Amino acid sequence: MCPELLSVPVGTITAALRFLTDEAGVPAEDLPRVLRRRPRLLVSPVAARLRPTLYFLRALGVPDLPRRADLLSFSVEDKLLPRIEFLESLGLPSRAARSMARRFPALFYYGIDGNMRPKAEYLLGDMARDADDLFEFPEYFSYALATRIAPRHEACAARGVRMPLPAMLRPGDDKFRATLAGCVGSTPPRRRSPLWHAYWVDDAGEVEEIGAASQP
Repeated sequence: MCPELLSVPVGTITAALRFLTDEAGVPAEDLPRVLRRRPRLLVSPVAARLRPTLYFLRALGVPDLPRRADLLSFSVEDKLLPRIEFLESLGLPSRAARSMARRFPALFYYGIDGNMRPKAEYLLGDMARDADDLFEFPEYFSYALATRIAPRHEACAARGVRMPLPAMLRPGDDKFRATLAGCVGSTPPRRRSPLWHAYWVDDAGEVEEIGAASQP
């Protein structure tokens, strides 16, 4: 819901619609979907909000912006930059933090104190990992801490297994348990090993069964 729509001048709405199609490249047939998802776009001033955010996201290199047009209503100063700065505060270089946001723009939707900070603290503390793991897998922030991240980490720790984050978090429960059972007493491949991706997470995002990489 966007109560401001009831009082915003018609000219503001018209200007926003024109901007979305003419400058942001949103196809006219996609406008209903975009506006249902983010009606606030219609009350966002073009010069003060929509255009600066578009330029920032383009400079950042975020791909397929017409499909992510709902991001355009976010403030660069109040919403986008603080998330990049938070990633930098974890010890990531500015270039790495911006790369994470470019590869996984959903980061801009997550709250810092309610989402990103507790998950980062858990990873750096309880999981004894470092910020490089976040750089490799920014999707980590999309998983629930209490019901996905912590239980799976604890299950791995209880068996002395350290999985790459994608292998630990992406698969469904049955696949995760089967993979974990096969990992006990084994050593996972190094991240830079050519076996790491094929052995742990296939191109569809599914975890391969142990030994699958060695099968003909």
